[in-house]
Amino acid sequence: MNRQAWIAFFTFAAKVVGLTAAMGVALDLVTAHVAVEYFTVHHPHVVDSKSPIVMALIWGIGASWWFGLIAAIPLWWVNCRRAIPLTQARIVAMVARALIATWAIMMAMLVGFYSVASLVPDRQRGPNFEADRRLMAVALTHMTEYVLGAIVAIVLSVRIARIRAESVDGSIRP
Repeated sequence: MNRQAWIAFFTFAAKVVGLTAAMGVALDLVTAHVAVEYFTVHHPHVVDSKSPIVMALIWGIGASWWFGLIAAIPLWWVNCRRAIPLTQARIVAMVARALIATWAIMMAMLVGFYSVASLVPDRQRGPNFEADRRLMAVALTHMTEYVLGAIVAIVLSVRIARIRAESVDGSIRP
């Protein structure tokens, strides 16, 4: 790859990393408000704060930037293999839409995990039931985050490879 191609790749990767970090913060803003203990007790200590906002910023970025970098590589590679590569802006828009959908799915999962715990009969609930219920909903949601992210990256890669090319005049080419 020449210098211009490397610059284009790093620009693209930075955009994808920024989007995944933003999605990580958006997810953690919700989950940290549901159970901040997930970040303050069950993660390595990185800052002297128990603020859900601080935890969301630190862990949202720290736990997701690298995933964006890894995902950018196959997305870029697949696009470069096309006869007529899609524009960087189009792929970034596809990534943004996919991340918004992923965030919505994660929110539904959080509510679902939280709701399923309500099926435990009252007589079997311990004194910390509500705190444990919130913590488990957050933990289960986060455990599925990377699997869902990998699925999204694979689907986007396939979509980029298979999308019909648009020529300069706007007509569709096979």
